[in-house]
Amino acid sequence: MMKRGYPSPKLCALLLAVLLLWRMLGAPVTAEQFAQLGAPMRQARALLPARLLRVWTLWLPAPAQAPETLLDEAMSADERALAAMGGEAEPTLAVFLSEENRLTTMPLESYVCGVVAAEMPAAYHMEALKAQAVAARTRALWQAEGGGCSEHAGADICTHSAHCQGYATISECQALWGNEYEAYRDRVLAAVQATEGQLLTYAGKPITVMYHAMSGGVTEDASAVFSQSLPYLVSVSSTGEESARGFYTDTTVPYEQIAEALNLPGVDAVEVRQTFSIGEYTPTGRVSTVLIGDEIIQATRLRQALGLRSTLFTISMDGEGVTFHQQGYGHGVGMSQVGANAMAASGSGYADILGHYYPGVTLEGVE
Repeated sequence: MMKRGYPSPKLCALLLAVLLLWRMLGAPVTAEQFAQLGAPMRQARALLPARLLRVWTLWLPAPAQAPETLLDEAMSADERALAAMGGEAEPTLAVFLSEENRLTTMPLESYVCGVVAAEMPAAYHMEALKAQAVAARTRALWQAEGGGCSEHAGADICTHSAHCQGYATISECQALWGNEYEAYRDRVLAAVQATEGQLLTYAGKPITVMYHAMSGGVTEDASAVFSQSLPYLVSVSSTGEESARGFYTDTTVPYEQIAEALNLPGVDAVEVRQTFSIGEYTPTGRVSTVLIGDEIIQATRLRQALGLRSTLFTISMDGEGVTFHQQGYGHGVGMSQVGANAMAASGSGYADILGHYYPGVTLEGVE
């Protein structure tokens, strides 16, 4: 039984806590320390919030941070810890996240998951997703070894799809996939993990990877689009695309809009209406040039200026403008994603798909 006059255990505990807090904040304890106190009270008050935050950080556990990548999010904390304790370290990439305007570092395979999620519909056949994973990984390593992203200093690659490769964060995947998020996430992860470390090489080096949504039935030679001839970026057939949504599309552009978009000296809407015609074709049947007055316009420039889906088109004209009757979607070089899905649905494996669209390359890393 406690004797009268002694402080209660609760009061003792409170006093001890106050003394501990006092000491952790760096406050003086002895008479000598009080005498040597040089900081004025206003400076002590200014330092107090920072010191309280330090104590708070020491006493309370830090909140768990949300994973940054699909791969991290799908793994449990134990699995992430085991992965970190693994043997050989996984390669990392310096990735510039264009939407967030920041540079971050992430493991290669985590990055590839985000690219596959952004660049190919997750509902596509698993073999097509695997082919996309290998293509994305190869593009990343090729660029990292070749000097990195030309638009962002210090970055191996950026997430602007028109410049490097698209990339989807967790929140973007959740918005894209909705209620199917977990199912589609697991499909993407399965495709990446099944091809882990695999890449396409030519003469022992990662190839220059190109891919696009839909070729329109035949892919294009790289020299016709990018003025660069490569032995593995040549025209090949791409069958099975005809039933895909968007294979045929019509886009009508007023003459005034064409004149404004091309901004040619002395060329107005009347000149476009009177003289617009197709000049030359590439061997694959794509338009190479168009003619307006005395001007010869590259079809690739026309496509970009007008936002056309493809240079594989014919035209018709009326009093209002030019109608472009297009096939396919994209520049047409390299792997057609719709074509890859069609090949997979017909029984082709991802190695066969890659070998078809990138003839003469080697698939490395296959056990």
